[in-house]
Amino acid sequence: MPAPVLGAAIDFDGLSLPFSVSDLISSGNGLLGYVGLFVLLGLAFVFVPKVIGLIRASFSAAKGK
Repeated sequence: MPAPVLGAAIDFDGLSLPFSVSDLISSGNGLLGYVGLFVLLGLAFVFVPKVIGLIRASFSAAKGK
């Protein structure tokens, strides 16, 4: 029995998928919409305290002048 040849072409002629490219893109956009909301919420928890501290520091510096 001969050894398999590396890099031999694979025949995809009879292959059919249950979804199209547009289905895949729309599903990816929907998933990104859900995940994006949680990412923005996480960023809000990280950056809002820093912004509040910056505002308080600017008011206290203005009060000291």
